[in-house]
Amino acid sequence: MHMHTTYIQLLFIKQKLNLKTKSMSVNLTAAHDKKKTRHLGKYWSSIDFELKERVNPDDFKYSKMKPVIGSLVIGGKSFDVTYSELNQMMRTCSAAMDQAEKAYRLGKWGKSNR
Repeated sequence: MHMHTTYIQLLFIKQKLNLKTKSMSVNLTAAHDKKKTRHLGKYWSSIDFELKERVNPDDFKYSKMKPVIGSLVIGGKSFDVTYSELNQMMRTCSAAMDQAEKAYRLGKWGKSNR
């Protein structure tokens, strides 16, 4: 009987938590110590993606106009995005990082003193 009561209590706690959190955070930015991550950049500790709790599976898979699947969060601002938009951002960011690496290797920004 004790195990049954504990299980019901866990279900109740889970239900209460779901009511408080509307979406699932990818980076768990609330857990980052902003003082310890400041050297990584102004926005590093604020970058996150919050997945929508519900998306119509038929729209996600088959719709020509893809549904919003969540929100990209940067610097306290939130942007609702589709899967296709996330894919485009990923490709753009990857290309930007490649360009930065090439610029460094070619000495576009000067030479490192280390």
